[in-house]
Amino acid sequence: MKTKITVICENSVQVPFPLIGEHGLSMLIEKDDATLFDTGQGLGFINNMRILGKNIDMVERLVLSHGHYDHTGGLLALLQNRTNKSPLPVYLHKDAFIEKLAVVSMPGVHIEKPIGMRASKNDYESAGAAFNTVSGFFGVTDSIAAISDIKRPGGWKTWDGRLKQKTEAGIIDDPFRDDLSLLIETESGPVVLLGCAHAGIVEILDDLAESSGRSEFHAVIGGTHLESAPEEYVVRAIETLKKYNVKKIAASHCTGFRVACRFAAEFRERFANASAGAVFEF
Repeated sequence: MKTKITVICENSVQVPFPLIGEHGLSMLIEKDDATLFDTGQGLGFINNMRILGKNIDMVERLVLSHGHYDHTGGLLALLQNRTNKSPLPVYLHKDAFIEKLAVVSMPGVHIEKPIGMRASKNDYESAGAAFNTVSGFFGVTDSIAAISDIKRPGGWKTWDGRLKQKTEAGIIDDPFRDDLSLLIETESGPVVLLGCAHAGIVEILDDLAESSGRSEFHAVIGGTHLESAPEEYVVRAIETLKKYNVKKIAASHCTGFRVACRFAAEFRERFANASAGAVFEF
């Protein structure tokens, strides 16, 4: 059976329908049933599901890539708009619940903006979420696996120094242990879905290859968070996609316009925009 992946929410809109573009990401995976990967910011999720002909009740489970608002903001709307009131399984890493901040310091200005999940765990559970906290490499369904706690070299830290966690010890750089990606087995081969790849697209693909025993990935779709990455890392990302013989690279969300254009020039017909409304079949 073919696997269909529909982009529900993304920064841009691909099709001439009244979809809402927003800084966020959500993708629906349909095979034997439907698995949702992230919920966007919450501004367009319900509207875009409806416009794209997707019934909210078709979602059998939700996987959250990390605890930022632009990936989890639509969770309450999803739960509140279900007519099926049985608990909805929601898979995520325990660190997704940690308070997350964006910290920006400029001359005379210091901003600490909350960018984490918009409601409490209890609020989500009261609305029907059945949380499953997971880590490492684990199976979500027979054809979908997820990976978090990505292996990284000693001394690793995110190059986006704005992104922080608020802990009892104070505000620290977010280590992004909760950064979670999916590996989907399809008729065309293994397909990787990225939320933001905060743990590093190179490290994620290498860890997925080691954990799954795969030496190639048919497609990589989603956010790569390369907009603020150093040049050396962007080059490594391109070489890593080539190393795994990726036949479809569909970058989106936090990839950055400059890097997306570079991917398009480098991979040509293998590149695609994963904008809201885009559909990929494997």
